[in-house]
Amino acid sequence: MKKMTVFFSLLVISIIMVSSAAAAYNTQATPTIIPITPSSPTSPVTPPSLTSPSTVATPSIATTPSVSSTPFIVTTPITPTTYSVPQSFDFGINYYNVYGSPDISATIIGSNEFDRGQKATLNIDFMNRGKLLGFKDVRTPKGANEIFAAQMEMKLESAIVDATGIVASLSADPDSPVEVKSISQQLGSIKSGQNSITPAKFDIEINKKAKAGEYNLYLNLSYDYQKNIQVTNANATAQTYDVNHWYGMMAQNQTLKIKVKSQADFEIVNTTGSLHPGGNSIIEITIKNTGENEARNVKAIVNPSDPLSTTDGMAFLSTITPGNMAVAKIKVKADSETIPKVYGIDTVLKYETPEGDIKYSDILQATVEVKDAGLFQKLFGWF
Repeated sequence: MKKMTVFFSLLVISIIMVSSAAAAYNTQATPTIIPITPSSPTSPVTPPSLTSPSTVATPSIATTPSVSSTPFIVTTPITPTTYSVPQSFDFGINYYNVYGSPDISATIIGSNEFDRGQKATLNIDFMNRGKLLGFKDVRTPKGANEIFAAQMEMKLESAIVDATGIVASLSADPDSPVEVKSISQQLGSIKSGQNSITPAKFDIEINKKAKAGEYNLYLNLSYDYQKNIQVTNANATAQTYDVNHWYGMMAQNQTLKIKVKSQADFEIVNTTGSLHPGGNSIIEITIKNTGENEARNVKAIVNPSDPLSTTDGMAFLSTITPGNMAVAKIKVKADSETIPKVYGIDTVLKYETPEGDIKYSDILQATVEVKDAGLFQKLFGWF
C-alpha cells in the first residue's frame, strides 16, 4: 500500500511539472510582423504599442544598378561604411533598430549637349530620395520614463534617411576629350525628399578635336548619415532627455552623360604658291571638312600677316560635305622690304549649318613662303 501511495505521489508531481512548463512556453509573446509603408520619404512613422514586443523583418538592399528617368544619368548602388561606435553608446538601452538610408540622385540642369572646343559650366542638381523602410523593436520599455524615451527615440530615428556633409567630385576617363576643370564641391545637407539648396557647378572644356558622340562623366558622392540614436536620462514628467548619435558614412557613384554635337569642322591640308619681295601671286589654300555635317555657303575670310597684304579678303567656296575639300584662291602681295621666310595667313570660314544657323570656324593658319629674288627678278623685275 505504501508503494502505491509513493507511485501516485510521483505521478502527480510529474504531471504538475509538465503542465507548468507548457504554460510557461505558451505565455511567451509571439512576434508580429509590422510592415511600414510611408506615404512619402518624410512621412512620420507611428510606432507599435510600447507594451508588447514586435519585430520587423530586416529589409534587403538591392545591388543591381538602376537607371534614372533622366536618359543621360546612370546610378549605381550605395556603399555604406560605419564609423566606430561612440563610447557613450549603450546597446542595452536601445529600443529600436530602424532601416533605411539616404539615396541621392543627380541631374544636369539644362542641355547636356556641347560643341567641340567649347568651355562650359555644368549645373548639377541633387535630390535625396531616401526612404524609411522599416523598424525592429529590440527592447520593451517599462515605466513612464522608458516609454517616453522609446517614443523620442522612434521620432529621432527617422533622420536615418537624411544626408549630411555631402562632398561631390566629377571626373572623366583618362583618354576622354572632356576635361573637368573644377575641384570637389561641398553641398552641405539634404533631407529626404528635398533638393540641394543650390546646384553644384563644375567647369568643363571640350577638346577641339573631340568626335561627335556621348562621353561619360563620373560623379562621386560621399556623405554622413545617422545610423542609430540612443535616448538617455529621459524624464517623462519634465519632458527632457539626452541623445547619443552613431553616424555612418556612405559613398555613391553616378555616371552623367554629355554629348558633343555633330558639326562641320575644318582643316587646311595644303597651300600652294610662293612670293618674292615686292611681288604678288595667287595662293591656293586647300580646305577639308573633317566634321560630321556639311557646311553650306562657305566663305573663306583671309588676313595675311605683315608685311603681306591682299586685295581679295574673301573667297567663296559654296558647300563642303564631310570628308571633301575646296580650294580658296587668294591674291597676295609682298612688300618690297619683305624678308624672305615663311609667313602665315589667318583663315576663318563663315558657313551655314543644315539648320540655317550662321557659324564661324576657329582661326586656321595657312603658310606661304616669300623667297629671295633670283637674278632675273632682280634684273628685270619679274615676279
